[in-house]
Amino acid sequence: MVSSVPIIVVGYNRPKAIERLLNSLLKASYPGTVELIISIDGAKGDGETRRRGEEVKKIAADFEWPFGEKKLIFHENNLGLRNHVLSCGDLSKDYDGVIVLEDDLYVSPAFYQYTLQAFDYYKDDPRIAGISLYSHAYNETAQFPFRPLTDDADVFFLQYAASWGQFWSRKGWQRFRDWYDRRQLPEDKSSGKPDRSPGNLPPNILLWPETSWKKYFIRYIVQHDLYFVYPRFSLTTNFGDEGTNHRISENLFQVPLWLEKKKFQFKSLNESCAVYDVYCEMIPDRLKILAPFLSEFEFGVDLYGMKSKENAEMELFLSSRKCKNPVRTFGREMKPHEMNILAGIPGEYYSIGTKKDFEEQNYFVRLLKCHEKKELAYWYTIREYHFYKNRLLTTNKASKHYFDPGFLFRKFMVMADYTFRYLRKK
Repeated sequence: MVSSVPIIVVGYNRPKAIERLLNSLLKASYPGTVELIISIDGAKGDGETRRRGEEVKKIAADFEWPFGEKKLIFHENNLGLRNHVLSCGDLSKDYDGVIVLEDDLYVSPAFYQYTLQAFDYYKDDPRIAGISLYSHAYNETAQFPFRPLTDDADVFFLQYAASWGQFWSRKGWQRFRDWYDRRQLPEDKSSGKPDRSPGNLPPNILLWPETSWKKYFIRYIVQHDLYFVYPRFSLTTNFGDEGTNHRISENLFQVPLWLEKKKFQFKSLNESCAVYDVYCEMIPDRLKILAPFLSEFEFGVDLYGMKSKENAEMELFLSSRKCKNPVRTFGREMKPHEMNILAGIPGEYYSIGTKKDFEEQNYFVRLLKCHEKKELAYWYTIREYHFYKNRLLTTNKASKHYFDPGFLFRKFMVMADYTFRYLRKK
């Protein structure tokens, strides 16, 4: 077992959030002494922001940590979220690895045990870029629930960097840092414009602000074909407090916590079939293992309908988009949606076909254009339509609810209220 794994709490100006997280840490189980590092970014500007920042520092200074040494890092200048998290990852050079927790999280009592056991199991696998404590139940690209296929392990693998509770080993972080320091992206040139080159990244990630460190880590793991280990049940949950990445407080990313667990079951990346790419799509070779009849095809997987045909490497597509001349079709009744393929459910929702025969209706293409033109009203209209369409169209008759006048009026009012609050904050 590894013992040199401190907990790093990342804070800025959210006193209630950091106090909530620190109190949850007191309820967790630890195998021995554990070092706690609280890193607080410097305040930006004056007034209320600075007042809250000073309150956060006081909470951190007064907090009593009975499980080992407590260290405080108070940054005088404002680093911003990206550089602040990067500086916390850099602390791994003095340890076997670090657990990084942003202040809007809440931890399970079993989070530390899970981290040590997972690190001990995966520490020699160079394809593992990190260990997530959070279990994604939501596909941020498709804005649709994400349900990984279950097997006899407590983990699955996702080509998506974790940010709501994660562990980085010293070696794993150093490999990322070396890549990050020598990267050459369009935004680093004299133009100063943000990076919009796809690079096989989902289009929503291209919309993320430059304060995001995660967009860089995701690009790194996609380029190098790496994965994060994710727990099937979450060891952290996210409150979505108002802050750098949330203009309003929301509970979209709240998930149930794994409260009691002493021994976790792991499986190697090569053995597991629950392996997903950056779009939360099961990778084709694992789908073929589970559904041998697919072995005769070489195809890309696009069950959420979010991938661009132009970026598809394979000539064949397995997608939820409409196909003019499908080779084979499947229904949509089972969950997770891969089960419709594995069980050969009859229907016409998913199709295998040549990519040129699929329609190109990636709604994020429209979102990107609206975002660049700052057409916020259209942005939210498109987003709301996609959001509700995906949740309502589970049967052939469900679409009638979206066109019900009362339903449309309520959704319009929600959209107008959301847009008004956004503009007011601007």
